[in-house]
Amino acid sequence: MYAHKDSTGKVTDEFLNGAEIFMYQAGQTPLTKETGKMFCPCCKCKNTKFAASETVWKHIVNRGFTPHYYIWFNHGEGDNRNEASGSNHVENVRNRDEPHFPSESVIQENHMLDHDRMHDMVTDAFRETTSVIEEVENVEGPNLDAKRFYELLSAANEPIYEGCREEYLPEDNLCAESYYEIQKLVHSLGLPSEMIDVCIDNCMIYWGKDSELLECKFCKKPRYKPQGRGRNRVPYQRMWYLPIKDRLKRLYQSEKTAASMRWHAEHDQKEGEINHLSDAKAWKHLNNVYPDFASNPRNVYLGLCTDGFSPFGMSGRQYSLWPVFLTPYNLPPEMCMEKELLFMSILIPGPKHPKRSLDVFLQPLIEELKELWSTGVQTYDCSTRTNFTMRAVLLWTISDFPAYGMLSGWTTHGRLSCPYCMGSTDAFQLKHVRDTAPPYLSGEEIEKDIDYYGGQSTVVKGGNWHNPPNMPNGYGTQHNWHKKSIFWELPYWKDLLLRHNLDVMHIEKNFFDNIMNTLLNVPGKTKDNKNSRLDLPALCSRIELHIMNDGRIPVPIFRLSAQTKAALFKWVASDMKFSDGYVSNLSRCVDHQGQKFSGMKSHDCHVFMQRLLPFALAELVPKEVHEALAGIRAFFRDLSARTLTVDVITQLDANIQILMCNLEKIFPPSFFDVMEHLVIHLPYEAMLRGPVHNGWMYPYERAIKYLKGKAKNLARVEGSIVAGSLNEETSHFTSYYFASQVRTKKKNTSRYDDGGVMPTYIVEDVPDIFTQIGRLGGKLKEVWWSSSEDAHSAHTYILLNCEEIESFESDFFAQVEEAIPGISTADLNKRKDQHFVKWLKTQVDYDDQFYPQWFHELIQGPVGKVTIASMYFTRGYTFHTYEYGSRRATMNYGVCVKGETDFYGILKEIIEVEFPGVVKLKCVLFKCDWFDPTVNRGVQYSKFGVVDINASRRYNKFESYILASQADQVCFVPYPKIRQSGISWLAAIKVTPRGRVVNDDPPPLQEDAVNEVEVPEQVEDDILLIDPHNPGYEELPDDATNEANEDEFEENDEADDVSDDECQVPLC
Repeated sequence: MYAHKDSTGKVTDEFLNGAEIFMYQAGQTPLTKETGKMFCPCCKCKNTKFAASETVWKHIVNRGFTPHYYIWFNHGEGDNRNEASGSNHVENVRNRDEPHFPSESVIQENHMLDHDRMHDMVTDAFRETTSVIEEVENVEGPNLDAKRFYELLSAANEPIYEGCREEYLPEDNLCAESYYEIQKLVHSLGLPSEMIDVCIDNCMIYWGKDSELLECKFCKKPRYKPQGRGRNRVPYQRMWYLPIKDRLKRLYQSEKTAASMRWHAEHDQKEGEINHLSDAKAWKHLNNVYPDFASNPRNVYLGLCTDGFSPFGMSGRQYSLWPVFLTPYNLPPEMCMEKELLFMSILIPGPKHPKRSLDVFLQPLIEELKELWSTGVQTYDCSTRTNFTMRAVLLWTISDFPAYGMLSGWTTHGRLSCPYCMGSTDAFQLKHVRDTAPPYLSGEEIEKDIDYYGGQSTVVKGGNWHNPPNMPNGYGTQHNWHKKSIFWELPYWKDLLLRHNLDVMHIEKNFFDNIMNTLLNVPGKTKDNKNSRLDLPALCSRIELHIMNDGRIPVPIFRLSAQTKAALFKWVASDMKFSDGYVSNLSRCVDHQGQKFSGMKSHDCHVFMQRLLPFALAELVPKEVHEALAGIRAFFRDLSARTLTVDVITQLDANIQILMCNLEKIFPPSFFDVMEHLVIHLPYEAMLRGPVHNGWMYPYERAIKYLKGKAKNLARVEGSIVAGSLNEETSHFTSYYFASQVRTKKKNTSRYDDGGVMPTYIVEDVPDIFTQIGRLGGKLKEVWWSSSEDAHSAHTYILLNCEEIESFESDFFAQVEEAIPGISTADLNKRKDQHFVKWLKTQVDYDDQFYPQWFHELIQGPVGKVTIASMYFTRGYTFHTYEYGSRRATMNYGVCVKGETDFYGILKEIIEVEFPGVVKLKCVLFKCDWFDPTVNRGVQYSKFGVVDINASRRYNKFESYILASQADQVCFVPYPKIRQSGISWLAAIKVTPRGRVVNDDPPPLQEDAVNEVEVPEQVEDDILLIDPHNPGYEELPDDATNEANEDEFEENDEADDVSDDECQVPLC
């Protein structure tokens, strides 16, 4: 009852019922009966103010209860709880500004609500058992599962103690006696898990027909540790398997998700637009090939992801755990990829990296997927109250590039590292650096190639390839198949258009790292080193960059000088300010001593690449270099949009070839390793899959972060993580059925919370501008209008933005044009600002019953006092006034109003305006200082999508007031400079609104949609490649690493610390 707001911002009926019960309880106290007053428990008064019952009712409805006030000790709870209520009753039609007192029947009805929800929870958890009980009349005695269900059902219906209505527990209650008893009860609502013994060398698992073996059939090492007589046998190693079919059945058994599982088939697709995976080619192709599967919209489409991590962090011992996730794609975009729906199906134990033995651990999952495809599983759909046979299909896998090779069987290093170009690549090997600069086959063609070269499954050969030990014929020269992946056992795998996704997250991060390390000339990381220069004479005619006979090396145009490095680092460390929650603190990534960026996570690189790169280097590198890099930035930004179109993807596919060509004209061949080459194939995958946020690693990396936090018992990390995951699964499911006042993770609000409640009035049909959801923050003050002109201007703006006033505005214009023929538009608008309010009052009599009450109050003007605040929360934005926010490390005072001409400005004041009368209309206005919107004088629009604002020019012709609901948020970021120029330009960066629900890891920054893609221009062929401002020479470091010599399949017991944010992809 204490959560009084729903997702739409309306006060819920459940809250109102609970509030009515409270008012009835409080009204029975002697003091309230005598005085008509009581303590106000709203979240502002907090039981410190004594007010009339009517005032308390209004406060509760508009503000909600003070937190944790569950026992109403200030309002007589505990006294006369069983008194009859007399003849009070609840009217069917509520007036939310007047108190209501419920009857005893209403109290009892609400009192039993929680018990009913617990009954629903148990029923959904054991839906199959209940359906059998309902359908069969003559039954035998209940089996073991049915007995367990009956016991839980009985417990759900039984109160903790007789007459229980309170939150504290007296003696003789039926609550569990220990935490262990609670764990047993919770476990009974959970989902199954299995432990499977594994060979100590990962050769095989003791499962299926091999479950009774006592030693490995490949390496002959024993299964169990030596133990004394009479003791339980303990295996050397175990994996955890969590069956997926039970978790998919739970989605249909829960009332919160069952109906949404059909969304993929029921939603309307706009032609040419791709909002969801079901709108893209790969999904539709599968449905065309298997129409029987597609005919049932309740069949499930899955994606698989795996990655490794170390539960002990960077400073702990070497240990590598690999969870395998499955996620359903049937759900709508706002639900798809939620953390709770990323089901961990397998946990591969450490400490060894699985490498070639990954398929060995996937056997139980593949077997279950084959069963879900061929026969399916009986499932109850609570949304339609029917049983059906649920089938499932695995669409693709998602992983970083090294794990891509482990899943697909195609080695991702060497000359043939590209899994699309394969043996048809034109890549060549550099003599000194050993880097590479690099027709899609169908599934049947790929499988024939694997069989032709003799690729075998590691399940057959053993996880360590004991039989035979060598690679397939032609490995490394004609192909890179090191095995036949276990996924080929799935009968539909050959018919999929996209089997393994290239991860945009890691590709973008590696691309950005290569750019910055090369520009900053970071030793050991730069792609322009002495060895790369030694390869230039044999490859290209860039004579000006060749090493001189005396060993000196010319400085290239893309190299940042010491002065430009200092300007860049100063800009990142102290000049950049973003809105709260936009990006992490980038200043921590600046290493002044090492002259580099360090510790940048994937999302930091994502924001820098897509938002900062186009103007960060504008004045630090030559025009050709800046345009080439800004073009790559625009490519990743457009590719990452939440909504794509076929035309946009087609244009991106054409653009990337020109963009890569531009980079090749500037950077040395060593810059273009496999990660730069893979960018070429990303538009093709987007056309098949759909929006990239369903195929990149961001949600899975964050799920892994949560798993790492569940490793409480460091001596048994795998079991600890699985136990924590199972508890969270159960908690998430049961939270759907808790009473509204129970706080859960999904209900916790964040610091961006806008209150969730729109203002309520005693009359209906109040204009929308007076019902916008928002919350004032900071210290509130009541002040008089600064001048009558300000009050008049604000009143005029509110009237002109009210749809119900539009007809009067047209009449006003008509009368003025009739009285003054030929009046200019500027003079007409000036007269409207000056005289419209006064004219409108003459058009409507105050006693005219034709117009509603709120209309009469609106045209009379606001009250003389207004409420001002320093903060305002609305629509996922946090706004600060300039006076308050300019002293902070974040920038929340930039605003933008979209229209035929976009206006950018600084928020000066946040004002809540109230109109006098019975209705008491309220709305929030922003008073802003606007920048000049004149193109090329006050605003510049670059071809790379950057909006520049002239900080020195202001615009006074636009209204200083706007409605808070009209404002979007922007950040104004200065350019890094090495010299001061006459005009100070600021880049306006759009801010993505945040949700109201707590999320420690907000989703990655993305554009909502891309309507048009710019066609890039080609860089000239005869550009000067040496820096004209630095004609000297320098010493370059040798290439510190030669990663191409490392074989990912050589025996190496060192575990990776999987944060693949920091993982360097093997070079080809």
